Amino acid sequence: MRKYAKYWRDSASVIVVARNRNNELDEHGYNYKVLVFKRTEKTSFLPNHIVFPGGSFDAQDDSLDWLKLFAKQSIPPEALETVSAISGPRPYIFCTTEDDLLDRNISMRLCALRECFEELGVLLVTNKGLPDGYSAARHAFDVRTWQTDVHDGRKQFRELYEQLQETPDLWGLYEWSTWITPTHFGRKRFETAFFLAALNEIPPVFPEKHEVDEYMWQSPKQILAAHSEGNLWLAPPQAYELHRLSYVHDIDELVRFAKARNRLGCTSFCPVAYNASDGFIGVLPGDDLYPTGFDFITDNEEMNKYGELTMKELADMARNVHRVEHRGLHSQTYLHNGPSVDGHLHVLGNNRELSKL
Repeated sequence: MRKYAKYWRDSASVIVVARNRNNELDEHGYNYKVLVFKRTEKTSFLPNHIVFPGGSFDAQDDSLDWLKLFAKQSIPPEALETVSAISGPRPYIFCTTEDDLLDRNISMRLCALRECFEELGVLLVTNKGLPDGYSAARHAFDVRTWQTDVHDGRKQFRELYEQLQETPDLWGLYEWSTWITPTHFGRKRFETAFFLAALNEIPPVFPEKHEVDEYMWQSPKQILAAHSEGNLWLAPPQAYELHRLSYVHDIDELVRFAKARNRLGCTSFCPVAYNASDGFIGVLPGDDLYPTGFDFITDNEEMNKYGELTMKELADMARNVHRVEHRGLHSQTYLHNGPSVDGHLHVLGNNRELSKL
């Protein structure tokens, strides 16, 4: 049993970005769109909100049969080892234990790929052309039947790759971030590994009727604007990641950045809440109010300590801020006056990291 199994479930999501047709720029200057969908009302966790494709870890994601598939496809062990060659911080979700059959850097990617196919019918496979950093989406097969069979457990996800003689794209799935549901959510908590995959064209989407109310391909700015206007709702992780993406308008630049940052690891983001007189804030690593040695389990006993102060007064008190101010379901302000964490994109667009590529 894994260390945090009684506190939360492991899950994985993939941020799929795809180039606009003919590389055209939209009205905001983006040459790509992001794939998101709205959960149905019957979803047990955060119904009706907008998410990237993803879901809970399953035993089949950790099956040794995947190694048999890779061997059959003549993928050398050295190629698999490159997926795990990370030099930076490792959230627990990526730590392989004696109970795990596969390296977690591999199995978490397999989880993200499976959920992307189960929910939206997008099957990501290795790009057999030149190694340009892009993934590919295969759809010239009976997607609907396979999607239903995998979703309902009649077939294993691995069997689809075997039949199509395709390889799951572990290498084009770039480690992006890790988010842990705040402690005040109680039992319904997740540690989620986010990856990023890029496609050279927008593929067909096949929404799964029980989980997907509607899907959309839109630029980061369009999705964020719809959230601010109250037309849709983004949970904090999705909103934060879209803010990071919103400052990169060119998909080729985004892929170069993701490839270069892929091996730098990621620090777990578990927002810690504080009430204020005009709302509440969620503080993140690097903020003066972020608990030292936070264990991701213990509730914040100082949640109401500054309840008589405004959020501006709280910000003025701090030397280092990395937080989200919440004034309502659709009104958030992002504050971060330090460098981005782990060489990542900065939530305010101070992307000095891009100039180093």
